[in-house]
Amino acid sequence: MNTYIPRELTEKILIKLPVKSLVSFKCVRKEWNNLISDPEFAERHFKYGQRAETLMITTPDVNHFKSINPIKSLHDESSYQSLSLSFLGHRHPKPCVQIKGSCRDFLLLESCRSLYLWNPSTGQNKMIQWSSNVSFITPGDSFLFCHGLGYDPRTKDYMVVVISFAEYDSPSHMECFSVKENAWIHIPLAADLHYKSCNLWNGRNLTGTFFNNALHWLVYKYEAYMHVVLAFDLVGRTFSEIHVPNEFEFYCLPHALNVFGESLCLCVMREMEQVETSIQIWELKQYTDHTSWTKTNTLIINDIWSGSALPVCNAENGCIVGSDPAGVLVKWNQDGEVEEQRSFDYIRDGYQVTAYRETLFTI
Repeated sequence: MNTYIPRELTEKILIKLPVKSLVSFKCVRKEWNNLISDPEFAERHFKYGQRAETLMITTPDVNHFKSINPIKSLHDESSYQSLSLSFLGHRHPKPCVQIKGSCRDFLLLESCRSLYLWNPSTGQNKMIQWSSNVSFITPGDSFLFCHGLGYDPRTKDYMVVVISFAEYDSPSHMECFSVKENAWIHIPLAADLHYKSCNLWNGRNLTGTFFNNALHWLVYKYEAYMHVVLAFDLVGRTFSEIHVPNEFEFYCLPHALNVFGESLCLCVMREMEQVETSIQIWELKQYTDHTSWTKTNTLIINDIWSGSALPVCNAENGCIVGSDPAGVLVKWNQDGEVEEQRSFDYIRDGYQVTAYRETLFTI
């Protein structure tokens, strides 16, 4: 018996399913394929569907890219899935891969001096050649190199943002790659940018955090002797600064900018005499009010092997998962206590962890 199911009811059912199931269901019926492939359905699925995040653990070795379900135990092998990066082509005998940004499930990868946009959920990818006007930064350079991946909802365009500038009196340079235009666009700057990196983990290369239609970098404004969050609005193509909490000074301490839930968050490690080492998580409650920073959680890290783990993902069950540069994953419970940790001895060189939501978005 052929039972007719209205499109509206079909959509209400499908929109609650995970991306991997939806990709498989495209082969069931032509009507389902048309619905699931509709960009408007992808937007509604992102807004109303499952909101769980997935962790991506990466190394320079392309054979060790894995996705992780952060809700499950870190020692549960069923929560780890190996991912194929065959689209990189292995044009180099020892291909090196680094994450340079993430936005709406797409990851920005750099490999063999080429950039790639990649949706780990669907496998879609696009190679981007570096602009000839962008200089590569080596460890000995005095330049700060900011990069990131963002999205302009007005034009429905993914943008790769690259900014290079010296820490002192030297010209700044900025370019954006428009996926829709398939071209690099020079962005004139009203004034030179004078900041320096304050992140020991990333050195002079800072990966932007995308939130509220803007990319954000935590930098030190040496002319004012203060830390600020530098924000670039992709809609208005303008820069602004967000002042950080006044309660602490964190220069040279491990720190990170993240998006937890619906807020921009600042995570900073605290080392104080006669007080246990911990991580403070500060949430910007109202984006336009820089005085609305609120400390929402404190994570204890005294018993972590390397002692420098930082949060990456806020799981749906209230646990927080973080990582450190030495190949250790850490999970804290809702009380900020270490619940479990796992070391990956084979991926200590160039280890990266990022969080993303599975989506049906295409480019």
